[in-house]
Parts: sequence; C-alpha cells; structure tokens
Amino acid sequence: MKIIITENQLKLIKEAVGVPEGILQAGEQLYEIVSDVLSSITETEEEYKFEIDDKELQISDIIINHITLIVEVHEGEDYDGKPIIASMGVSNEFHFDNAILMQISPATKTLNLHINFVVSEEWKPEELLESFQEDETNTVSVMAHELKHKYDRTKKTKGFVGDTADYQTYASGKLNFGIPIINKFMRYSYFIQMAENLVRPTEISSRMLKKGITKEQFYEFITNDVAYKELLEIRNFSFDYLIENLYNEIDKVDRLLEYSGVDSDDLSDMDDETKIKDVLKLVYINLVNTKIDTFDNFFYSHSERMAQMFGGLMGVNLFGGQIQSPSEEKEKVRNKFINHVAKYQNKEMDFFKDECERFNYVATNLMKKISKIYSLIPDEKEQTNESILNWDLHQKLMEKKYGKRKIDTKYKF
Repeated sequence: MKIIITENQLKLIKEAVGVPEGILQAGEQLYEIVSDVLSSITETEEEYKFEIDDKELQISDIIINHITLIVEVHEGEDYDGKPIIASMGVSNEFHFDNAILMQISPATKTLNLHINFVVSEEWKPEELLESFQEDETNTVSVMAHELKHKYDRTKKTKGFVGDTADYQTYASGKLNFGIPIINKFMRYSYFIQMAENLVRPTEISSRMLKKGITKEQFYEFITNDVAYKELLEIRNFSFDYLIENLYNEIDKVDRLLEYSGVDSDDLSDMDDETKIKDVLKLVYINLVNTKIDTFDNFFYSHSERMAQMFGGLMGVNLFGGQIQSPSEEKEKVRNKFINHVAKYQNKEMDFFKDECERFNYVATNLMKKISKIYSLIPDEKEQTNESILNWDLHQKLMEKKYGKRKIDTKYKF
C-alpha cells in the first residue's frame, strides 16, 4: 500500500532523521559555486580569499546570502602527487557572555568556508579544481556536511565553552603521539563528537541521493558507505583491542617514552605492561592539558589574560587596554570544567576503558539513526498531480499509454 504524504509531513520526516529541508540541494549549489571560484584561479599563491555576494542558499528557514571562501595551499614535505584536499571546514565566531557564563554565536547569513590543499612543489592552479571535482559525489556530501554545521550553529546560538573546547581539541591536530593505535583512538574520538554526530545523517543522505539509491539498494549502499563502515569500526573498538595493538607497537611506545624524557637505561628495565600503562598516562595528561589550554583560549578575554600574566594586577596596560581579573563565578566555571576533564587523574587506564565503552554506545545509536535516512528515498512510482484541461483528450492519452482498461464484473473483496 502506498501512503501519500504532504510536503509538510515530508519536511517533518527529514527533520526527524537530522536532514533539514533544502540542505541537500544547498550542498549541490555550494559545490557549483566553489567550482566556479576555483576555475578562476590562474596564479599560484599560498592563500586565496573570495567574497561571494550574488548567490543565495536556503536551508529550512535559514538563508545564506554571503560566502567567504578561503583556500589555503600547503606544500607537503616529500609529497610529489597531485593536489589533494586535506580538510574543509566552516568557521564560526562567538564571544563569551560573562552575564550568563555561556558562549554566544551570532546568527549571521554568512558562510565562512575554508579549504586546505596539500600540493607538491610543481603544482599548477588548474589542479585545485581538478582535485575538488575528482569525486563529485563525495565532495557534494562534504559541502552538505559543512552546511549542516552552519545550520546547527545558527539554530543554537548559546552553548558551553567546554563542549567547544572538547570538540576543537580533537579537531586541532595536536594529538599525534606517533603510535598508530593511539592516533586511531583520537580519530575515533573526533568522529563521534556531538557536533559531528549531528551532521552525519545529512552527509550520508547526500551521497545516497546523489547516487540515486533505491529502497532495494539501500542495504548494500549503507553497509558500504565510508562513514557507516567507520562507525562499525568504532563500535567494535574495545579496550582489549587497544592494549593488544600497543603490545604490537611496543617499539613506538618505547620511542614516545624516550621522547618524553625516560632514560634509556630505565626504559630497558621496564616490562611491556608498565610501558603501556605509562604511555596511556602520558596520552591522558596531554589530552587533558590540551583541552584546558583550548578552553582557556576561548574562555578568557585579552584583559583577563593580561591580569593573570601580571599576577592579578588591575588597571591599564602600557598599550592603553584595561586589565581586569576574571570574576569568581567565571573561575568556578573553569574549575568545574577542569574537574570534569581531569577526573581520571591517577586512574588513567579507566579513562580508556570507559571511552571504548562509550565508542560502542555512541556508534551503535548513531548507526540506528542513520538507518532512518531510508525514509528519504522516494518511491519508484510517484503520484503526479495534474491539471486536466481537456477530459476527453486526456482519457485518450491514458488509453494510448496504458491500453484499454479491463472492465471488472466482480468485487475484489
């Protein structure tokens, strides 16, 4: 039985599975806009900046009418391949409101999009566009992914600095410890951050509809989608698997311990179990410290940092700016954040055990949510609402198209 639903009902279904109305079309539009801009690049530069005012993107009730596109080009060490996109992202300005002790993001109509390319020494300008368009389906899905970040931040203008600091810590690229399994752990921690979880259904829906997946093809599509497969890996990432891999990578564990200052003689006296415990403690310490540094960077004003630098001194600095110490209420917020992120101090192994369990829980629930994008696939047979202007001619057309109708003589029930 086919169920006919209204446009409003379809909109509600899309919103329920995390795909705002119009965002997939906006992703296609943004892809074309960026392609046009990249095609205009004729000189090799380290950075390009474009202001685009003649285009409009609409996502549900949100309109974007200005796009700032920043393209950065980085020559990779010993990299001799064609330009490749290392990352894309949308930036979002915010300030900390001391009255409500929360960060406030302005709901603007501007999209600030950054694209980072890695290139060889002999790269050519036209290769940027070629790289961007090499896999259109995937790139369009990334455009939709980034637009969903913009949508979420526009819809939720108030938030906690701690949440932002936690997300930015994993996205910062500052957590490379030279041990493959630890790097994978950090990658997975980033992948299931709440900000990323919110955009994942949109990203995968874009690929699904771009490929024209039917309901019969959905299972094969979803189980082979790169993001869904990574979620499956995250769900299966256990603490035992982490430890097993650390034993297999013990030479890299040794190098990290030496780099951190452990004497080579002391290292030779340590058994592998002790080395692994010490390395996980080091990883946790650096993770906590990076989160706190990131938090402070977002949390304190320039005036407050100056006051801390001069031991709480208040007044006017040499450059004419005010020096004002943070309020007691503000310091309480910071202490609460520190207590939260450092709660595994002296029991660092428990952090990794609990995180692996969280991997399983979050990934499982997100996979269930993503499976609901099945409802966005249109039926292969669609109802068309037509305005019939000439009844007799319309009947003849239908008879020609479908043949003469058989006359029933009995009820079918």
